[in-house]
Amino acid sequence: MTESNPLILYDISSSIQPRSYAPNPSKARLALSFKRVPFTTTWVDILDIPDVRKGLSCPAVRKLDDGSDFYTLPMLQNPASGKVVGDSFDIANYLEDTFPDSGGCLFPLDSTCTGLDYESPNKDTVFFAPLTRREGSKNKAYARFNVHVDATFSAHVVLVAQYMPLPPNTAEAIKALFVKRAHLSSWDDVCVQGKVREQIKAAFKIALKSLADLFMVHETGPYLEGKEANYADLIVGGWLNMLSATMPEKEWKDFRTWHNGVFARLHDALQEKYFECK
Repeated sequence: MTESNPLILYDISSSIQPRSYAPNPSKARLALSFKRVPFTTTWVDILDIPDVRKGLSCPAVRKLDDGSDFYTLPMLQNPASGKVVGDSFDIANYLEDTFPDSGGCLFPLDSTCTGLDYESPNKDTVFFAPLTRREGSKNKAYARFNVHVDATFSAHVVLVAQYMPLPPNTAEAIKALFVKRAHLSSWDDVCVQGKVREQIKAAFKIALKSLADLFMVHETGPYLEGKEANYADLIVGGWLNMLSATMPEKEWKDFRTWHNGVFARLHDALQEKYFECK
């Protein structure tokens, strides 16, 4: 792997690329930059993801609630070895194992494990696309943290679903796919406004408090362990990137003030140091 033969990150195409917006591809993008591993991006339309994964012999790692395979991104391909990894958490493990001396350490051995025992208030929520669970892999504490963070944000993702920057030429077909997967009657069911929206935002703010408190353990911040980031911070950062890209501007500005601004500080630090758009 060299600058002339970089890894390939497969990310979801949108109307705002080269900016990434989906949380799991954003986690992988942050991890690649954190490890200072050269990479380039192949953008894939949501409708084309199944064929692209199958073409790379990369099976789905999740199933929808009807038992069918859920083909999604990211994927990471190493052209030099032919290796393809198809899950954001697996990608983080792969990067740490393959490039241990490059960049920072995603899973530091001297970690105090601050925050890794986080338990989501939404941990029992049932999603039509079950959350990624890689608890049988290495770094199990981080895998557990990933599941619980995903649960908290996924339970409130309806706040931004209607604002996803879908490619104009396939937007209607993608919306129809989402409606089918979520067992909704129409896209209008996704578009929450008014009193219902305010109630969901209020619930989201409350749900985030216990996670926010963990980022205040080390007052120096902005990371869980203070001044040094690890993969747990990138997990949250992937979701914050999605909110920053999809929330209405006024709501995003308000979100940044929640819980003494801990998520704003985390987002800004990660964006400045590690988020590469290419």
